[in-house]
Amino acid sequence: MVKVETIMNIQHEKKKVRWIVVCTLVAVVSIFLLTHFFAIYPGGYSLEKQNGEVLIAKGADSNRVAIDDSVLSQLKIATLELQINDLKILWYVGVIFTATTLLVLFTFSNLKMRKAVIIIASVYVGMAILVFLQYSSMLSSIDNSIQRLLNG
Repeated sequence: MVKVETIMNIQHEKKKVRWIVVCTLVAVVSIFLLTHFFAIYPGGYSLEKQNGEVLIAKGADSNRVAIDDSVLSQLKIATLELQINDLKILWYVGVIFTATTLLVLFTFSNLKMRKAVIIIASVYVGMAILVFLQYSSMLSSIDNSIQRLLNG
């Protein structure tokens, strides 16, 4: 009788873990799709080149900038485009890192590995602070680049 209960508990735990993994993966894929197609992420910058103009959007705000053929303007736009791509990549890495950490914390807490949970949570908080500082620095840099582009 005890073996049957143990087997049932193990099967229940497997189903629980499977659902948590599936939900986490769906959330990560949804965030990636929203970021890629709709520029929905912290900062929300997007840049589109159209007919000699550049449309720079941040959320609902957008600015049109005429592109002249000077090398300096082309370099400013290319730099801004790279900065926006770097910001998105940092966002993607942060999302993957957070999802992975949550799954590992859940697994270790189920295995009753309390010290491992504390260590991993501490490392995550430290890394999250560093990523947040880098992210905010990149946002500031992008804002400065946009202002320089708009002011000439």
